[in-house]
Amino acid sequence: MSGVIFLFFVISLLLFIGAFHYFKLLQQSASYPPKKIVKQKVNVLASAGVIMLLIGIMLIYFQ
Repeated sequence: MSGVIFLFFVISLLLFIGAFHYFKLLQQSASYPPKKIVKQKVNVLASAGVIMLLIGIMLIYFQ
């Protein structure tokens, strides 16, 4: 069970790193990809990261 919990935390970490990467890309003045698409990617990755983190915390709590 601890391997599954570890997996959820690693996935959430990777999703947060991806969100941070796209957030940094959003701050640049590059024209491609469009900022609307980058904002959507940041929102999706950060939301998925929070969900995975909460699942991991709940699994630790109920273990």
